[in-house]
Amino acid sequence: MLGAFEVRLHGRPLDLGGPRIRTLLALLIANAGRVTGVDTMADALWDVDATPGTPRTVRTYLSRVRRSLAPVAEALGVADLIETRAAGYALRLDPALVDAREFEGLVAAGRTALAAGDPVTAAKRLSRALALWRGDAYEDFAGSVALLAETRRLHALRLGAVEDRVDADLATGAGEALIGELTTLSERHPGHERLWGQLMTALYRAGRQADALDAFTRARAVLVDQFGLDPSPRLSEIHRRILDNDPRLLPTATAPARPVVVAGRNDLPGDIADFTGRETELSRLLSVRDGVAHTAPKAVVIEAIDGMAGIGKTTLAIHAAHRLAEQYGDAQLFIDLHGHTSGQEPVTPAAALDTLLRALGVAADRIPLDPDARAALWRAELAGRSMLVVLDNAADAAQVRPLLPGSARALLLITSRRRLVGLEAAHTLSLDVLPEAAAVELFAGIVADDRPAAEAGAVRDVVELCGHLPLAIRIAAARLRTRPAWTVAHLADRLRQAGRALAELSAGDRSVAAAFALSYGHLDAAQQRMFRLLGLNPGPDIDVPAAAALAAVPPFEAERLLESLVDDHLLQQPVTGRFRFHDLVRQHARTTALTDEPEPGRRAALRRLVGFHLHTGHRGSRLLDQQHPPIDVGEPPAGCVPAPLPDDAAAMTWFDVNHECVLAARQAAEDAGWDTCVWQLAWTLDNFHYRRGHLQANITSWLAGLAAAERLEDLAVQARAHRRLGLVYGPFGQAAEALHHLNRSLTLAKEIRDTLGQAGVHFVLALHWTHEKDDERALGHATSALELYRALADRKWEARAFSLIGACLSRLGRHDEARGHAESGLALCRAREDVYGEADALDSLASIAAETGRPAEALGQSHQALSLWRHLDNTYRQAGTLAAMGDAHHALGHPAQAREAWQQSIDLYRARGLHPAADEVEKRAANSGCARAAQRLE
Repeated sequence: MLGAFEVRLHGRPLDLGGPRIRTLLALLIANAGRVTGVDTMADALWDVDATPGTPRTVRTYLSRVRRSLAPVAEALGVADLIETRAAGYALRLDPALVDAREFEGLVAAGRTALAAGDPVTAAKRLSRALALWRGDAYEDFAGSVALLAETRRLHALRLGAVEDRVDADLATGAGEALIGELTTLSERHPGHERLWGQLMTALYRAGRQADALDAFTRARAVLVDQFGLDPSPRLSEIHRRILDNDPRLLPTATAPARPVVVAGRNDLPGDIADFTGRETELSRLLSVRDGVAHTAPKAVVIEAIDGMAGIGKTTLAIHAAHRLAEQYGDAQLFIDLHGHTSGQEPVTPAAALDTLLRALGVAADRIPLDPDARAALWRAELAGRSMLVVLDNAADAAQVRPLLPGSARALLLITSRRRLVGLEAAHTLSLDVLPEAAAVELFAGIVADDRPAAEAGAVRDVVELCGHLPLAIRIAAARLRTRPAWTVAHLADRLRQAGRALAELSAGDRSVAAAFALSYGHLDAAQQRMFRLLGLNPGPDIDVPAAAALAAVPPFEAERLLESLVDDHLLQQPVTGRFRFHDLVRQHARTTALTDEPEPGRRAALRRLVGFHLHTGHRGSRLLDQQHPPIDVGEPPAGCVPAPLPDDAAAMTWFDVNHECVLAARQAAEDAGWDTCVWQLAWTLDNFHYRRGHLQANITSWLAGLAAAERLEDLAVQARAHRRLGLVYGPFGQAAEALHHLNRSLTLAKEIRDTLGQAGVHFVLALHWTHEKDDERALGHATSALELYRALADRKWEARAFSLIGACLSRLGRHDEARGHAESGLALCRAREDVYGEADALDSLASIAAETGRPAEALGQSHQALSLWRHLDNTYRQAGTLAAMGDAHHALGHPAQAREAWQQSIDLYRARGLHPAADEVEKRAANSGCARAAQRLE
């Protein structure tokens, strides 16, 4: 909370969602352990008055907060972090997990040490507390009234901590070094006499007595002129002591002399001349020398650096070791344990101990043969020595454990491709790929000529194609450096060619593919099979149920294998439960699958994965709209178990998380020639796409589904595909395409005598002509749809047709008839508990009320509709209702609320690429006469 708002899990930020979800979470964290009322939440979330739907809407946002915090809850071993109370909600969170609470604890500890006469400890604790600040408290929520009091409290505590830290520094003898900081602070906070007194003391200690007296003169003038106060007795006493040259203002003792570092054996390889980036990681490693990262060690400090092949573990360890060498002057030892070295077996612990003991000068005849005795001698030799030991390329925790020193003055740096979870005492540092800026800097530094600077865009392409992996970047840069005729763009083109990247990333005895192959070779057979099959996954990532279907194993076995691949850094887990490859590792996995997995096995695995997305998605689509005409998708393939989806909220969550994966499965089915799966997946995605407003994705899916249906010569599916395409082309302003598909759908539906299909086409044609402002035609088609639904005794769609007719009649000026139809539709929908139809009918009634000069009634009905659309999580329809609410607010003379509603509508439309609809709302706002609204929307 002390800066830009972040929630981090295992060092990685979580994706928390939109601004309202973040605001709600920030409010809960500020009140952690206390109950936050629904009204307080509503005030923080909306600038408009609460409505009857507000508690339900707050609950909806809370459910999203719970989903965002689910990985944290799992890591903490609790079911839910948010507790429901009678008066509201409370966040159950250990205060130590919030930086603001950690800050308060460190400040209290620092003040305790200061009061106990231990200024050195006080200064360290207070400095650690202040180092937690990354900006202003709750800076992302500067306009939130609900968080204002907490923000002010923390800032006041921060200033007090600074003053306490300065007192601690002064007590340890500091003076001149504080002048610049205190000058700035006293100018920024002129009413704080304590800062003026500290500045005067620091100036006096620096031999600047006249400046110290001048500071008192300025302080007195500020206090009198701005605050009407005379200097306090404490400040006047410091002034008197400066005049008297009082020795009590001078340090009471001098700092101890720095100990002489005794040079010892240094086995470290040469430092890396082109070391780039890793500032945060390096700072973490260097901080062990002064106790910033850890408290004064009572045992050996162990830093275990892990990461995928080529990530730069050894480079970082060696660079940090050179920076730390003088702090561990008795010896700096290095040994390669060959845990992952081509053609070599890992070094045994006994052999490693023999090498290390000899490096310390232990004679060969003193080294025991027994491994335990050898380890005991190693610990004895290190006792009392200030030692730095680098254990590079460890195979696992078992190889390292006998090598651990027992000396509290030793630092052990270990690198491994595996997470050394068995080393309980180790501080783990997992490396990720380089950020773009550091990757570009590394590439340019190795090339060492003018080409990178002249082709900055191509350099970014190259490092992106290298996946920001240091080894890959080094090899690519080395290839360019040795080929003066190449341009950076030429190198990028070579890397971009399908299947060429790993082949290109090879130079001499260094190869990215070889590094990956070595890691793959250390896996057992089950891990290797899962790794290969994951290379066939067409989606960007995968979860446990999908991976279980891919490999035809039980979910618990799939999870075990996935987690083991994460531990070996062959797979990444960006959020709990979801797994993905680094781009280059994905290429290697796919190549390995094509080489080592038989074609029938590959095809069966892909069919299971496509089947998983189809059957899980089909179940989810039925939950989103149980009245949607079903299709028969048959039984799942053998070994494929669809994910359980208990309700529509779970279905929406599944689709939100897996949307790109389902789209990729549809494309994979198309590539494989599985035409039935192609159109079935288009149908499966349809309800979700419409709720979320992913209309462009829906067009793409149904165009593929239509092509598949034509290849299958299935007229019924063709009619359905044309109808859905006609529905989604309209909002993009592509009227001709929409009408073409709808007319074709109607022709096919009549040809195969599909009455329900004909009714559906008439319903969509009514919507189409509504978009085109031809309400007579729209009314005719809506009436035809009603008659056909009545003939089929389809009460649900009859109710929705009533609402549609009401909207058409209203725009034609036949308001009494319109209201009757819309109210009939509303009653039928409520009787059938058709929430979607109820919201639709309320929108129609709101439109009728607005047309007949009753904006207050229109606003109330729109509020009800908006609550239902939010309950359904239908962001596309929310946008239309919000636009109507803006109109109603404007008619009622509420310019601020009108601007807010219009802007929310525009944002929702723009986010889904529905620019014609967004443009229309902007035009209405601009023409509303609200100059401020028009200015904001520009």
